[in-house]
Amino acid sequence: MWNWKYIFLTVSLIAFAIGFSDAQATTLFDLGRPVGAILFGLFLIVQVFEKESALLDEQMAAEAAQRRNLPDQKSGGISNSEEGLTGPALTTAHSH
Repeated sequence: MWNWKYIFLTVSLIAFAIGFSDAQATTLFDLGRPVGAILFGLFLIVQVFEKESALLDEQMAAEAAQRRNLPDQKSGGISNSEEGLTGPALTTAHSH
C-alpha cells in the first residue's frame, strides 16, 4: 500500500505537468498549477510531521517502559490518600 506522502507527490507532479502543458485552455488545465501547489504543500507537511511523529512514538515508548519499571505503590510507600497528610496545610490569608 502506498504511503500518503507519495500519493500527494505523484498527483502534484501530474497536476503540475498538466498545468504547465500547452494544451487547450480549459478549466481543468487551468486548475493544474494550483492543485499541484496545494498537493505539493501537503506532501511537505506530511514529510515534516513524519519525523515528528516518529520522535513522539519513541518518547511515548520510553515513557511507557519507565512506568513499567516503577515499583508498585501498594507494596509500600505512601498512598495517594496519605500523600496530602504529610504536606503543609495551606490556608487562606486574612486581611487586617
